[in-house]
Amino acid sequence: MTNQAPDIEFTDFIDWRSLNETRTELSVDDLKKAALNSQSIFLPQQRWQVYTNTLAVLGFQKWLYERSPDLSIDIQDSSIWKSVYANLVPIACNIQVGNFKICIINASSLTDEHNIPFAAFDIPDFTAHFYVLMQVEEEKAEVAISGFMSYQQYQKYQKTANIKTESDWTYEIPDTWFNSNTNDLILNLRCLVPDAINLPQFSINSNLNSNLNSNLDINAKTTNTQTLQAKISQLKPRFQKQYPWQLLSVSEGRELLNSPELMNLLQPQTNPDSPISIKPLINVAKWLQNQVDTVAEELGWMLIPSLAPSGMRYLENFTQIRVSLEQQGTHIPASAQAAYRNLDCDRGSLRLYAIAWIDEDNSEWTLIVALGSQPEKSMPKKLDLEVRDATQQLFSQTLTDTTQGIIYAEVIGDLDECFWINITADDEFLFEIPPFGLGME
Repeated sequence: MTNQAPDIEFTDFIDWRSLNETRTELSVDDLKKAALNSQSIFLPQQRWQVYTNTLAVLGFQKWLYERSPDLSIDIQDSSIWKSVYANLVPIACNIQVGNFKICIINASSLTDEHNIPFAAFDIPDFTAHFYVLMQVEEEKAEVAISGFMSYQQYQKYQKTANIKTESDWTYEIPDTWFNSNTNDLILNLRCLVPDAINLPQFSINSNLNSNLNSNLDINAKTTNTQTLQAKISQLKPRFQKQYPWQLLSVSEGRELLNSPELMNLLQPQTNPDSPISIKPLINVAKWLQNQVDTVAEELGWMLIPSLAPSGMRYLENFTQIRVSLEQQGTHIPASAQAAYRNLDCDRGSLRLYAIAWIDEDNSEWTLIVALGSQPEKSMPKKLDLEVRDATQQLFSQTLTDTTQGIIYAEVIGDLDECFWINITADDEFLFEIPPFGLGME
């Protein structure tokens, strides 16, 4: 084969379920490994992205081994395992297949365009010979490949399209740029010479002359770096609650991602003798002590002071939900604690209620989640509610007309079990809620 990437014929994006040859099942250990990896992410909103991208990596590794066991793959040095990178760029770069660098990107929904971090294409530490687009069906523990693109092809398309960097540090890449034929990917990995795809290299300290202009450039860069370092140090507490692109400009983001030293400034300080465990869960144990945990507070959860009728008069909608639950035989003990969070989308607004308690012998805990309306706001017409634990789906139900009733789920688990909640409004808007757990060691 020549040292040129083959021309690609693109096809329309198709449902990943039809890609039978790429569908790969994930194991319970895969789910647990991904969940554990996401615990190192200090921004709660980003933990789910890292979790699903980790599943994409594990699924790709399995698929490649099953499809082409002659191709060696090494995922250990991927950026997805390194919190200093994953906290800022929640995709999986630096995967090695032979001498090729691979970047795995999870596309969470079927769409005509994908928002991909610019770092994957512009920052030498993250660039790849091939970008593999994955579909992750976490609730079914399955993944599939939906397309791939070489860096050479990206350059060709970008030269024509001149796509600009979005304010959230991403490029909006058309799905048509990706080739859906996975046989082409295998062919490239087996036959193409890596040097045929030129990746960008760091230019710092290269081609430096001893003239005045070079010295001025170095001095200017040093000044800019020092200025950004001071800004990051000042804003560091806010990086634990806000996305980096909400605090830094695109140009500052480029400088940050080009500097491991600056990225290390954002890492939480830990005592080696008493390490801080960052858990990607809503700590319900705090609720039972009438406290709001950090994750819940950042996501807008509000405790309901009392589940007694007198304490709920100001929450008329919740009173209706409780009455409905008890009419259906669900008794809520006095020891239970409840909280709610508002969810909004273009299709309407809703309120998610969560009620939790530990049983009398302290061996299990119960979680009830229910969907209701926000005061004086219209709800989406259709709602889907799904609850799962770390290994399987526990509950799935659809309410086709939200004016005709409520939708709720009750699950019971061991004290160390967590539950994940997904809500879909009008088949279009997905709310992925961080897992609920007791946060017990």
